Amino acid sequence: MLNYTAIDFETANSYRGSPCSVGLVRVRNGVPVETEHWLIRPPVDADWFDPWNVRLHGITPAMVKSAPRWKQVLPMIVDFIGEDVVVAHNAAFDTGVIRYACAIDDIEWPDIQFLCTMVLARRVLALPSYRLPYVVESLGSALTDHHDALADAHAVVDVVRGLADAQGAADLESLTASTGVRVGLMSGGVYRGSVAPSTSGGALVRADLNPSADPDGYLYGRVIVFTGKLMAMTRQVAWDECAKVGAIAEDNTTKRTQVLVVGDIDPNVLRPGTNLTGKTQKAFALQDKGQPIEVMTEDDFLRCLDGEPLVPVDEAALLDGEPPTPAIKALSRTRALPLDHRHPTAPPRTEQVLSPAKPLRREPKPTDQVCAIESCSSTAAFKTRSRPTWCLQHIDAFYRIGGLRLVEEFSHPEDWLLTECTSCTVQAHYRLVYVIDKNSWSEPVCRACYWRSWAQQARGFAPSLELPATFEEIEALCNENGYDYLGPLTAPSLRDDPHHTRCRRCTKISADRAGDIAFGCTCLKQIGPVRP
Repeated sequence: MLNYTAIDFETANSYRGSPCSVGLVRVRNGVPVETEHWLIRPPVDADWFDPWNVRLHGITPAMVKSAPRWKQVLPMIVDFIGEDVVVAHNAAFDTGVIRYACAIDDIEWPDIQFLCTMVLARRVLALPSYRLPYVVESLGSALTDHHDALADAHAVVDVVRGLADAQGAADLESLTASTGVRVGLMSGGVYRGSVAPSTSGGALVRADLNPSADPDGYLYGRVIVFTGKLMAMTRQVAWDECAKVGAIAEDNTTKRTQVLVVGDIDPNVLRPGTNLTGKTQKAFALQDKGQPIEVMTEDDFLRCLDGEPLVPVDEAALLDGEPPTPAIKALSRTRALPLDHRHPTAPPRTEQVLSPAKPLRREPKPTDQVCAIESCSSTAAFKTRSRPTWCLQHIDAFYRIGGLRLVEEFSHPEDWLLTECTSCTVQAHYRLVYVIDKNSWSEPVCRACYWRSWAQQARGFAPSLELPATFEEIEALCNENGYDYLGPLTAPSLRDDPHHTRCRRCTKISADRAGDIAFGCTCLKQIGPVRP
């Protein structure tokens, strides 16, 4: 029978061992029979709240002021779990919360067996993203309160039920056997991840790069090296995932390396002089010589695979007063090594000199190819070697399905074309490939409409987001990040509402939230640091 306990943690800041909420669901024969949901004061040395985390889950310092500390909550969690296998989505994160929080409080880990539904989903389903909401929706359910710990734990139950039905599995043992995913273990300082063991016999095999990979993907075309123990996947699976997104995985850190993914290690110790792996030490040495190697954690790597933006932590606009100075200063979500963590001999950065941006669109090229829509014999609007191509009439239909109309002539599916929303009339640039992707999920393409709805729902669960966002505040944020501010897209404009912006470098018009504005335009993604 499907007997287990589902779990989900929310954290206060970018340090993994800062739990501020936990949701638990006890399941018997596939049915939830008992739940618990506790707010938690993080361990003393990790007790601060990043605005980015507050925006995700809506939990503020005031809400946990009277909550028990991690040391008091852990025994209650362990008692609730009992002898069950613990199931979580991205179990490497949730078990990491336990291990890191125990480490910072200097207490022993509990003995836990665990299973990861994200690893299971990657084995069973073919999806554009394996984030929890996508997996839940693909299995016929819905997650309407993402980042509420108890709601996410219930969503894990839905995922287990859907995957078990798909595999014809009556219990966890048959589910793991049918997918080749093992149950993980943390016990006595020993950690073994819930992964699908490699069948390559120990030798890593580089798969052919996916010809359909998104060229605008964060990892596309980059040379990636892995070091340390990965928690959510084997090294071979990580290499295979790189190939899917058009990245090149290599064994060793060299002058070709652009990204170093560090496995199970506290991101706070990613600095020269620390006793790290040889690959990491070599990466720092190459950085000191001017090579722009980006160091990221496994969590960041998983976010990139799922197409999530790696948004930097912005100022404490949501908090009352100044946030406390943390005893452990975690790296920001930009993952780039801070200057004060670099070796003293590293030459200083100079101001970035940007080359001209690529045009948003190219000139249309005539072709004798025919529209890929069955029974349509019209001439296609663009050339292609291996992907579908369509006539202008069917391309217009794709945009209409997405609630948009083209303002300028169509040129290519990967060009940024100016559109107008047929519902709210906001103009913004979108690529056809993006429109088709959103259509497949029945999601509004217009980001103005989407983020308005998202913010309204979020405020229902997090009243702190009802604070106003002033014109001057957002205009200053735009100026700092290379945008012209075209104005708010709501009245009144509140936290997490969208804003109309235009990139000064590439002139792309967007509807973005403040956090997206702080991340900068996508035209800057492939630009590395410049040194003298």
